[in-house]
Amino acid sequence: MSLERALGVFEAKGALTAPVESQAITRGLLNETHAVRDATGSEFIAQRLNPVFDPAVNDNILRVTQHLALRGVPTFRIVTVDGAPALDLGDNGLWRLLTRLPGESFDRPRDRAQVLEAGRAFGALHRALFDFDEPLHPLGFPFHETQTHFMELAAALRANGGHDFYGEVARLANEILEASRTLPRFDALPQRVVHGDLKLNNLLFDTDADGAARVCGIIDLDTVSRLPLAYDWGDAMRSWCNRSREDTPEAELDLDYVAAAAEGLWSAFADGTEHPSEEEVRSLGAGLEVIALELCARFATDILQESYFAWDETRYGRAAEHNLFRARGQLSLYRQACDSRDERARAIPGA
Repeated sequence: MSLERALGVFEAKGALTAPVESQAITRGLLNETHAVRDATGSEFIAQRLNPVFDPAVNDNILRVTQHLALRGVPTFRIVTVDGAPALDLGDNGLWRLLTRLPGESFDRPRDRAQVLEAGRAFGALHRALFDFDEPLHPLGFPFHETQTHFMELAAALRANGGHDFYGEVARLANEILEASRTLPRFDALPQRVVHGDLKLNNLLFDTDADGAARVCGIIDLDTVSRLPLAYDWGDAMRSWCNRSREDTPEAELDLDYVAAAAEGLWSAFADGTEHPSEEEVRSLGAGLEVIALELCARFATDILQESYFAWDETRYGRAAEHNLFRARGQLSLYRQACDSRDERARAIPGA
């Protein structure tokens, strides 16, 4: 009923023209999302924001997308209602309406050329945001506060000794927490405006006249934040360059894909007018190690808490089981990232 009420309000406010058709989109891990088409044929995305987010993230998205549009970067736009970026419907949730971009998303890349194009789009996005100087609101929860996630894992172990997956998590946690002691830190690096969740399926692709994949939009900006660039790079690498599914216990890091992503990234900065600092460039190689271990800790924590990540009910009996496979996969990716540290660094010019 909450979707129907939200669409009804959007209609009453003139943002949609009745009749309206909708279809659920189930790929996201947090927000409730629906594809919407109104009587004019216009297409939108209607989303109910997960309450883990501070409602002010909608203001972040509104201002960042305005900036990207001015810089010529393809982006969706928030449809404001009475000047506000979202509707607060009380018990029915906080809803927003977004313009829908064309294109297709992928959970894993088809080939090297697609990874290279993703890297180019990554660079274009960050270059366009280098001069965004407006304030950004906090997300409402710890985000890429890496050491905090390790502390939360230790606390979850102390609080859930009777959990039936406790033994599995304890074994994972021993390796995670030991590795965390020597994990690189990014505290002294410049704070850039980053996407925050640059997994491959947050890039939309179309095909040009020569049959090559081209990024036609970047979506899911809830986590846009000011952070060191290495966090976004590491998150992109763990998504684009692992040939295995996220919940496959044995990762398969493709170093040729890493090199393709780096090639695409630096092509966006080829004219040299704006460029990450030398210190930032040197940090990028460590980004994958930090992100993989951090995400492993988050999945391991949610094995015990079963309260945060959405899970696939068609493949797993419960959230804890799905999160266990995810945690194992990210720990495997972390190990492979450590083993390939020197080779990955050579793929990044100037690192």
